[in-house]
Amino acid sequence: MKIDDLLSLYNIKVFEFPTTFWCRKGFYYPKNRKIYLNSDLSEDEKKAVILHELGHINHDPKKYKRMLVKYENEADRFMIKSLLKEYLEENDVLDFNWLKFAEKYKISSTWGQEMIQDEFKKLI
Repeated sequence: MKIDDLLSLYNIKVFEFPTTFWCRKGFYYPKNRKIYLNSDLSEDEKKAVILHELGHINHDPKKYKRMLVKYENEADRFMIKSLLKEYLEENDVLDFNWLKFAEKYKISSTWGQEMIQDEFKKLI
């Protein structure tokens, strides 16, 4: 599903802010159903950040501090799975290189390698 379709489905609005305002890539504000996004990111990075923030949709904000690692991992996994689905629609599965994929979306190879490869195996 495309990002615009997901935003419409969940009734989420996206607002951009400059890096001079805040040095974060983005965040989701569930009370107002808004994703705030750093306007200085590349289009690929914006896509990854929006998908990550959409991965927080079903998370309970009251439990966020206690469930931080779990919630962030779930959001990252949602982002990676969504990006991989789109990638595989446009590219040959035999050409997939997890490191190039990680570099394109600025996903850390430290935590991303296993998650990317795991989600890739699930999709093929």
